[in-house]
Amino acid sequence: MTYRLDPAKPMSEALRQVAFAELEIAHGALSTPPERHSGVHNARKCLKRLRSLLLLARPGMPEPAFADLTDKLTTIARGLAAARDAHALIDAVDKLHRETGAGPGVGPIHSLRAWLEKRRHAAEQNLEKSAASDAMRDLLELRPAFAGLAVYPDDFRSLAKGLRLCYRDTRKAFQHGFASDRDEDLHDWRKGVQHHWRQMQLLAPCFPSELTARAEAARTLSQILGDDHDISLLSRLISTPTMVFGTQEETAAFLKRCRKRHKALRKEASKQGELLFAERSRPFAERLAAYWSIAAGGAAKAAGEARVDNVVAFGDVRTPRAG
Repeated sequence: MTYRLDPAKPMSEALRQVAFAELEIAHGALSTPPERHSGVHNARKCLKRLRSLLLLARPGMPEPAFADLTDKLTTIARGLAAARDAHALIDAVDKLHRETGAGPGVGPIHSLRAWLEKRRHAAEQNLEKSAASDAMRDLLELRPAFAGLAVYPDDFRSLAKGLRLCYRDTRKAFQHGFASDRDEDLHDWRKGVQHHWRQMQLLAPCFPSELTARAEAARTLSQILGDDHDISLLSRLISTPTMVFGTQEETAAFLKRCRKRHKALRKEASKQGELLFAERSRPFAERLAAYWSIAAGGAAKAAGEARVDNVVAFGDVRTPRAG
């Protein structure tokens, strides 16, 4: 996988290498997808990975450079959001009914799903008309901007602070989200969990067994919180006074199923969050900085030994005797 920082390289070079690969993947996903929806989904994942990379590197970057790159990524992602979000809500309706044991034709779901299908069709038409081509153009224009990506000092010290701040903020968002139990606060925590997942992927080469497992745990937690967020959107949509998808009794029954599913998802998310964010931010960041230092030192030693092996001592050179 390309989304890994190389401990053998100077940090700025390693960051640029990852960024260029993600830009290439995103552009290719939009230009030649087997189907347009999967291309949009893959491109948006690349944009999220790039934002996670920038947050990790932020303390070592000039703030205007960070803000400029982040704003450009956000603009591209916003242009692709409608098509992806419409598809995600249809998936959420189907998943909710599989997990609550109700059929897709029960209650207001048939008319809700039909409305979502129309919304997805409109978003996909806009995607084909201009959104995909606009995103591809903007991705090409981003490459020169990322060519100037650099951190100072050019080593892990520039990332250690970013790692600590991201982890600390996500840990606080976890505590605040479950204290308030508000959908918006839990969604903010989900964003932090997604960044943490991707940052563990970036740093995995320094301790693959531990950090790959940690990235997978964060990914699983992110999916749970994503399901919770989708149900919140469906609940809000079906409760909108101007949107009528069924009788009051049918709507009340649907919302009851949503609340039941919320409760189960949030219970599991809380349990996993306690485990994933048990450690305080400073010792966590210092521990990973030590891992990276060991990995970088090992890579430098291996590179030095390789150079020595390629040197031929002058006294070992043999020449054939003249006949």
